[in-house]
Amino acid sequence: MKIDIPFLKHIAELSRIRLTEKELEKFTPQMKTILTSAEELQDVNTNGKNPMKKHVSFSDLRKDKPGDCLTQEEVLKNANYKELGCIKVYGKVFGDIEES
Repeated sequence: MKIDIPFLKHIAELSRIRLTEKELEKFTPQMKTILTSAEELQDVNTNGKNPMKKHVSFSDLRKDKPGDCLTQEEVLKNANYKELGCIKVYGKVFGDIEES
């Protein structure tokens, strides 16, 4: 499938999302990466594997028990990239540090 700016613009219109030209230029390669990763799943041999049919009921889940939590400062102290009090994430899908 050809992923280009006109394609992404069309998808954005169908989704009722307004994207600037700059956003279209930034998101097009990201969308290519996402869809290429999803296409790789087509190559996975699932012969002999049954579809997952069992759903976990909420009653089967453990009860949440409050415990000690880290402070925001403790969480952020080892993060390489921070922005607005949050950890900023980079990688194959999100792009390199220079791109954001």
